[in-house]
Amino acid sequence: MKNILTLKVESALGAIFISLLSIFLVSIMFIAMKNFESDDDIANASRSTIKFLSLNERLEIKTWVTNNNINIPPGKGFRYVIKTYPDKPWLEE
Repeated sequence: MKNILTLKVESALGAIFISLLSIFLVSIMFIAMKNFESDDDIANASRSTIKFLSLNERLEIKTWVTNNNINIPPGKGFRYVIKTYPDKPWLEE
């Protein structure tokens, strides 16, 4: 014996439940994608390679080294300063 009124209510509740479940799963997917992008940004920032220094940056590093009395070991150059100070304090002045 089927009651038509309860059949409509049950199908409407089922549709609402499935809609809420799909919205929940899609939101989890977007959160996971956002977290992956931020992890990817962090990984890219930690592996920085410098291939070329401009003349202006060389002058800024040289000025900063002389003003702060930084000792550079013999045979080392600007690359040593960049590896030792990765946060680039010479740009803050």
